[in-house]
Amino acid sequence: MPRIVDLTMKLKTGTPVFPGYPTPIVHKWTSIEEHGYYSNLLMFVEHTGTHVDAPAHFIENGLSIDNVPPEKFMGKGVVVDVSGLGKRASITKELIEESLRDQGVSIGPGWIVLFYTGYDAKAGTAEWFDHPGLDESGALYLAEKGVNAVGIDAPSIDHEPFPGHKILLGKGIVIYENLTNLRELINKPGFKFIGLPLRIKHGSASPVRAIAILE
Repeated sequence: MPRIVDLTMKLKTGTPVFPGYPTPIVHKWTSIEEHGYYSNLLMFVEHTGTHVDAPAHFIENGLSIDNVPPEKFMGKGVVVDVSGLGKRASITKELIEESLRDQGVSIGPGWIVLFYTGYDAKAGTAEWFDHPGLDESGALYLAEKGVNAVGIDAPSIDHEPFPGHKILLGKGIVIYENLTNLRELINKPGFKFIGLPLRIKHGSASPVRAIAILE
């Protein structure tokens, strides 16, 4: 039987967000006792919790989340372990190549490359934003390979001036942020990744339920 690993943070009131975004609210709207049915009102920016960025997030006239082909949100996954890097360290082309070589993986279209930093455990703390980030060399390497998507278990794939966002989204490569449980996928390349977004009209991103399927 296949094993499923849930890679998704829980969405709740107070879920940590990137600076400048409003605090998420999940508010009980109706109850079975009073109304006969239970429902919640959700209030949060598109980039809350485990989510995927569309090209429109950084690229003028780029595809919005509702227009990105569904096949971009799934593929063969591989995890690059960068948990040994220091604060705000660069994830470089050389580091990515070395990890893929050690795992015997040749990436290209259809692949999803995920970075394990361990910083999902720091969510809500000041340290959360000191995670390693993709640099220009790493982003260009992944863009040249034409992968489906790139993801990380941290609040952003990179740091200002955001080379990863600009390069990857400019090539139509979607970006997953705030993943979790990536440690369970280290040295297990080839798992199936699925992270489907809501089809938000003109959306720059969407929360997702991301999973990995291990055969």
